[in-house]
Amino acid sequence: MNNPISRRTLVTTGAALTALGGLQSAEAKSDEFTFVHITDLHIQPELGASLGVAKAFDAIHALPKKPDFALIGGDLVMDAAKVTPQRADAVYDLWQTAANNLALPMHFTIGNHDVYGLGEAATDSAKTMANPDFGKAIWKRRLNLTRTYDTFDHKGWRFVTLDSLAVGPDGTWGGNLDDDQLKWLDDLLRHTPKTMPVILLTHIPILTIFGQYTQGTTDAVPAQLIVKNGKTLQEMIQGRNVKAVFQGHTHVVEECSYLGTKYITGGAICGDWWKGPRLGVHPEGFTVVTVKDGEVNWRYVPYGWDAAKYKTG
Repeated sequence: MNNPISRRTLVTTGAALTALGGLQSAEAKSDEFTFVHITDLHIQPELGASLGVAKAFDAIHALPKKPDFALIGGDLVMDAAKVTPQRADAVYDLWQTAANNLALPMHFTIGNHDVYGLGEAATDSAKTMANPDFGKAIWKRRLNLTRTYDTFDHKGWRFVTLDSLAVGPDGTWGGNLDDDQLKWLDDLLRHTPKTMPVILLTHIPILTIFGQYTQGTTDAVPAQLIVKNGKTLQEMIQGRNVKAVFQGHTHVVEECSYLGTKYITGGAICGDWWKGPRLGVHPEGFTVVTVKDGEVNWRYVPYGWDAAKYKTG
């Protein structure tokens, strides 16, 4: 004889089905997450910069929803490029202290101020280039990284951190993606499902209208302000599901969109190198990014820095 189904069984089963439905709903929304794009900190002992970075990180801690991670857009320090080895290590020490207080997983791209020995360093040029930290080596050593570009996946999205900085053997530099990196990226994209959403991180912009509103609408943008072979990258990602490219370097807040990809320049923690808002209109801040329903939405968050309190001279 079959046992009759009791009311308690029906209630329990219904609760289980409701819970399962909630789980399925949660799975359907599994790509919902938040991260922060933090770029151009230029941390240094002067101009209250360490206090400014700490204030910015406090503002990140105070966000209503804790970010899953941080994309760090380069120019951590001010700077390692044209200083003694002792000064370079000193500003990286300031960065390390700040990073420990941020307490988020971090993914990096390299900036021109993060490298050692660009241009005319403050020591003999031959000695500078002989230093094992020359060029990008100091950045890799201090961040404990083995290479300057990488990829990671998060909740069904693929992230790619690019190295947009070309450094010559004599310390000259400009924006460029080297051949090995482009080959690696092409292979990565070929092995990424076309439906999988992708986000790129670069220091020097790939696509920007910065030159038009700062130099002139018909002026060419110099190679130190834009990636020289950015067109190659744009053609490579065309037809792929690249939702956004996060950029830094120019310290402005800007979005350009082309063929479904947002090119978002995320301002600067330091504003105008700790001297106030960039161009008088772009305040010190960071970008909060929300990923939901397969789309990227962002907002720039000024954190209320008052540079005038720390100006000297």
